[in-house]
Amino acid sequence: MNFLNSLLLTLIKALHAVINNYALTIIVFTILIKLVVMPLNLKSRRSTMRMASVQPKMQALQEKYKDDQEKLNQKLQELYRKEGVSPMGGCLPMIISMVILFAMFYALRTFANEQLVAQFLTFYHNPDIDPRTLTDSFFWIRNLWMPDSPFATYMPDVNSLQLVDFQVWNDISAKLAAAGMIPEALAFADRNAMMAYITDVVKPFVASAAYAPYVTPVTGLGDLSILGLIRFSIYKEGNGWFVLPVLSVVTQILMQKLTMQNQQMDPSQAGTQKTMIWVMTFMSLYFCASYNAAFALYWVVSNIYAIAEQIGFNKYFEQQDRKAAKAEEVGI
Repeated sequence: MNFLNSLLLTLIKALHAVINNYALTIIVFTILIKLVVMPLNLKSRRSTMRMASVQPKMQALQEKYKDDQEKLNQKLQELYRKEGVSPMGGCLPMIISMVILFAMFYALRTFANEQLVAQFLTFYHNPDIDPRTLTDSFFWIRNLWMPDSPFATYMPDVNSLQLVDFQVWNDISAKLAAAGMIPEALAFADRNAMMAYITDVVKPFVASAAYAPYVTPVTGLGDLSILGLIRFSIYKEGNGWFVLPVLSVVTQILMQKLTMQNQQMDPSQAGTQKTMIWVMTFMSLYFCASYNAAFALYWVVSNIYAIAEQIGFNKYFEQQDRKAAKAEEVGI
């Protein structure tokens, strides 16, 4: 997984060198990945349709051999070989998509951490810089590497910075020092050294007049809570309007419902599928609301592409069915 994370991050950076806009880079990169995986998805769809076509025969065998599980398994395997289908034929693209999803999450989280450290250190050593020149924006989102939410600051806050690994601080500061952006590189020996720097340097600067305006909550909305359990604030310089998290939920539900319409399944499978819809919907909301907007953008674009792909596959197979029906009519 680490290799895949590094590979994806390297490819994103290489593509950005050409496009020079991270939001557009993520959109293009997402579409390219989907295009690469599309032949597998098409094969998976064919396999799903074939499995649906043999469903009546499978049910007949299940009824006939309901008291002999060993015989039933044998007959089902014979049926699969005869019809040229596999019950696992539609799983590979789903597994690949999930692997890429989690790899993208870790790759973009790694890159977000690098960007946040670079933004803080550059501003710390150059407080006269307009911080808007340090961030990567996207329409309503001020900083692509912070969550798309009015509950998140657009400049990195103490909490986001202290979650970054100490080695990232060392590596990014070394690059900034080499580029002349900061006087010298940091050299943390371990996380304890980094946390001491957070306490002695980061927190005082974040509370200073130069930085505080970018992490200050709206008066009266700085200590809200839900049932006294979840605490949050609405910031004057919030990073977004929660658009991508909402879109992730809507597109996730539409995509999975569209997928269910194209499958014939028994009631138990349908119940499991509905459960998965809500599990994936909760995951999309949690990850897209809690982590950087770059990953939320990837998730939304990925879902929109999947919806368009499903619609395209539907039209393609409908056309194939019409051709087959016409050929049968003329005796071909």
